[in-house]
Amino acid sequence: MRLYRPPMMVHIVWAAEFTRGAEWAHQLQTWLSGDADYYAISEPNIPVLTFPGTAASLPPRVAWREAARTALLVLVDSAMVASEEWRNWCEVQASAKRKGDLLLICTVTPHFANLGAAYGATNAIRLDRIAEAEQSDSLRLLVTHTLARWFAHRGRNGRVRLFISHAKAKRGTISGRDLALGLKQFIDQRPAGERFFDEVDITAGEDFEFVLKRAIRESVVVVLLTDIFSSRFWCGMEVTTAKELHRPVVVVDALEQGEPISLAYIGKNPTVRWETNSIDPGKDTLIHARIVATALLEQLRLAHDEARLSEIREVALKSVSRVKLTARPPELATLPDISRRGQTLLLHTDPPLPRFELDLIRRQRPDLQLASAAQALSGCYAGSVPLVGYRIAISISDPPEDDRKITGLSKVVQERLWAQLATHLISAGAELAYGGDVRAGGYTEKLIDLATSSADAGRPLPRGIVHWYAGWPTAAKLSQETRAKLPRAFRLHEIAAPDAAGATNPEWPPNDPDPEHRFAWTLCTRAMRLAMAKECHARVLVGGPLRSVSPWPGLLEEFETFVVLRKPVFLVGGFGGITRRIIDALEGGAPKELTQTFQDEGRERQALREHYETAVRAHHLRNIPLVDWSERILALQNIGIKGLGNGLTLEENKRLFVSRSVTEIIALILEGLRQLATKNRL
Repeated sequence: MRLYRPPMMVHIVWAAEFTRGAEWAHQLQTWLSGDADYYAISEPNIPVLTFPGTAASLPPRVAWREAARTALLVLVDSAMVASEEWRNWCEVQASAKRKGDLLLICTVTPHFANLGAAYGATNAIRLDRIAEAEQSDSLRLLVTHTLARWFAHRGRNGRVRLFISHAKAKRGTISGRDLALGLKQFIDQRPAGERFFDEVDITAGEDFEFVLKRAIRESVVVVLLTDIFSSRFWCGMEVTTAKELHRPVVVVDALEQGEPISLAYIGKNPTVRWETNSIDPGKDTLIHARIVATALLEQLRLAHDEARLSEIREVALKSVSRVKLTARPPELATLPDISRRGQTLLLHTDPPLPRFELDLIRRQRPDLQLASAAQALSGCYAGSVPLVGYRIAISISDPPEDDRKITGLSKVVQERLWAQLATHLISAGAELAYGGDVRAGGYTEKLIDLATSSADAGRPLPRGIVHWYAGWPTAAKLSQETRAKLPRAFRLHEIAAPDAAGATNPEWPPNDPDPEHRFAWTLCTRAMRLAMAKECHARVLVGGPLRSVSPWPGLLEEFETFVVLRKPVFLVGGFGGITRRIIDALEGGAPKELTQTFQDEGRERQALREHYETAVRAHHLRNIPLVDWSERILALQNIGIKGLGNGLTLEENKRLFVSRSVTEIIALILEGLRQLATKNRL
């Protein structure tokens, strides 16, 4: 089977000294990829890699061929242009670019052309000519327009067209026509797309409905939703036509008092709020920019998802006779026509549809089977629950910052992977297991939020489907309020502290320098991990620090506790961290991070190890290993990739080791689990 290849990737680079560069890179990554807190809705899902660099530590070379098309976005400031090392790096990347790729320069200095010939010959986004207060919004708008025009039109120099749908009548303080004129003026004055405005774009004698529908077919439809909008025939026709034609739609909520009844087909679209107490072109600039940027992003999202779904059909669904694609989130208004030839598979963008929506669609269209992008790649179609009875332990933690600078996979991508993986596993019928604390913003808190969100939707997760393993001191510090907060989907496993640990004070911090206190943490954490290994069916490892509270990295122990029981492990290596070093050892290497010299660095860590080994011998703890790094590396080398036992082929595991595509990572994990489930049920 041909492996999945992302249709598009964006690399963002900047000089680490440029503080606004980091701010803008984060803003653009969240904007183009999505927000991990939105579990159940479609997001742009464009893979974005971020690379800060210095003259002494430049970003890695751009992997131009990792995706079908690649955009390099360079945030240029004086520090970058002044550096000979940066100039050389920039020239090398530009010379390696393929014909269909994009070099996009966003500069706050007029001297950007000194980066090289390609930079002087390329039209740049000139932030240095824009007031500092407007630079951030302008950057988002102009980058989105450039990417939409480049990707959606495949280099044919076509312009993105915005269709302004509005009701002219006035009901309240401001008419839809006034709002539309202000938006039209904003678009006309900026290189950010064209607009269709009926008063000037339909000439006398033309068929009104024909021209409108033709324009909608070629446009992103921007709905200016005023109080009177839904009561107008032409407004309803425009929205319905856009849905029927699967066009991108953005709804601008400009309601003042509300509307008697909303349009039936205006939902499942991005929404922007516009406070319309008055019209002031100067003050409205920011909201205009937000509206246009959202419309352009929706055009880019649909174009990207259409390409992504087409790639998935070629990779995974060639043998399926009837497949229809929809880059829009499925709903009754946009389903394909009924076929008399049997069942049709509707391939749609991630995430999977929630069960209450699937039930509604099935009642109306039993001829359809639905699958999101990752579900189709893995064969875990919507409605099927191949992983029922499987409890999957997920270990995702931060790798070193130096690793992030090499991989380009930031905390944003890590959290999106976690949220989407958890959603897909639950959709496939699996149970989730996690061992952690309740830090604000931590993964335990996010699991609680995910379970609560599902319950709030009226279809709570099955009872006990999320397993929280809490060892000492986490379990000892759980308050009644925290326990009461746990949704019914949660099952709390409290793992007692081993007697030998001497765990007497739960307030000892993880980084406590006292070796006895760290010994307690080490034994108690190991007890929790052993319980998870005994009761779970597989484990997923992502990232992880290179050192831990224990004399060895935590994720390494989690790996070892599973493989010793011959239980499957999935290693996601693209994020780096200790997971990447485990992979290196499985492939026959001897990473320096898995040596006593590295792990003992500093007097405190050496004292920690020596106390640990002395205490293990003193307590005669035969089931607790000593710290023998040579033996540990040899054991990993002997396990090898085949020893992972995760249902994936050698080639598929090697893709999981390096992939930087969230879609592909999730699909590979689901595929391996599905293969294991199928084999075990034969």
